[in-house]
Amino acid sequence: MKTSASSKRIRLFSGAWDLLRLVPVLCIGVLLLNTFRLYKGGAYFWLDDFNNLYWVQRTNFAQMVRQVVNPDPAYFRPVGMICYWALMRLFGLNSAPYHWLAWLLHTANTVLAYFLLRHFTKSHAGAAVGAMLFASQAVFADLYWDFGTIFELVAVFFSFVGTLVWTSERRGWWQVLLASLALLLAMKAKEMAITMPFVWFSYDLLLRKNMERRLAAHWALPGGLALWYGITKALWLKGLVPSHPYYTIINGWTLAAGFGTYFNMLFKTNFPWQTWCIGMLLLLLLFVSSRSRVGIFFQLYIFVTFLPVIFLLNHRFAFFWYLPFLGVCGLAAVLTNTVVGLIPTQTRQWVAKTGALAVFALLCWGTFLLHEAANRPQRSWVKDRASEYRAFITGLAALPPPPRDETIFFDSRPSLFDEGLLLSATQVAFRRTDLHAKLVSEFPSEARYRLRFQESRLIELPR
Repeated sequence: MKTSASSKRIRLFSGAWDLLRLVPVLCIGVLLLNTFRLYKGGAYFWLDDFNNLYWVQRTNFAQMVRQVVNPDPAYFRPVGMICYWALMRLFGLNSAPYHWLAWLLHTANTVLAYFLLRHFTKSHAGAAVGAMLFASQAVFADLYWDFGTIFELVAVFFSFVGTLVWTSERRGWWQVLLASLALLLAMKAKEMAITMPFVWFSYDLLLRKNMERRLAAHWALPGGLALWYGITKALWLKGLVPSHPYYTIINGWTLAAGFGTYFNMLFKTNFPWQTWCIGMLLLLLLFVSSRSRVGIFFQLYIFVTFLPVIFLLNHRFAFFWYLPFLGVCGLAAVLTNTVVGLIPTQTRQWVAKTGALAVFALLCWGTFLLHEAANRPQRSWVKDRASEYRAFITGLAALPPPPRDETIFFDSRPSLFDEGLLLSATQVAFRRTDLHAKLVSEFPSEARYRLRFQESRLIELPR
């Protein structure tokens, strides 16, 4: 009888613990929803959106697909641009579905980050903490409201999918082909993905338990793709003037100073780059001395994935952390795993596990509060710009359809707009590619469309 009662109690606790294991999933889901809610009011089209929509409305489906499969990488990020093409055909200028897609991709990337971290660290707790940090990270806040970052979202999705396929225990040539296809799509979405083969090679050398010489032959295909793509992009960058956004200087100082800049963005600090270099070196020595291969792997991951953008002097944005941030999540997972390992075995009972879940829920809440506070001024500014741009596009769309090849004249414009953006927004608003737009100080006598944007309202002036 006692044995039966004891077995029943064990089954009861086991069932209750299985339910409690869903708490991290629920917490991260709530964290994602609350984070998206923060940016709902400011989620409209941004400057890059108008330019990208301007280009995709000039192409058809066959042309878009051709650019995706074309081995020539000259066309600008076709896998990301095809998202614009499809959404414009399906939803027009209803901005909500654009952001739903972006949030869905970020949610998928968070799930993939969890599985990758659990695979690398063999720790459910560490993977949950890493995924929590990835879900609501203030440093890449732009991804939550600016659909122009769709290139990062898509590139990271395919990069993570390719990494999961590549790191499978029984990797064969079919897995190599699938991972290489994911790599190609990732690179065609954003050039930062070019570094993923080097991440995969470091996984094979540092973490793979069944590494054999024959598996090294798998490196040829993704390595060749990355080399080909890198050479063609390098040739395009060659000869750019110093004022160009993608102007590059490759030397040690740019490398070190660039990392200092990005780590200051991440931690909201203003330390000199030498401080960060010393800190990273000490961390590496700690991992080497403790023989922590997974720690070395994640530190190497951060370094390698930043290389495509670290040498850019005029084009540095905080949301470039999106792909490299998995390395930070991995370091947090390693730390979590270490802390869990320090807890004596005899205390790891049902009550202790429940307490750990309560701590995790508090960490999620703290992460959200930090994110909300860090980006409060930016969200207010973004919301104002979104209202302004929405009013401008709505005002244009409400005008009578202009005659073919008509020129629309403006004597004022929304914030941050120039004449080129006026043209893009005008053609997008009317869904026409034959219209022209000019910004003038005085309207010419022949102007039939005389528009003034004043106090977030588009006014048509009489002739």
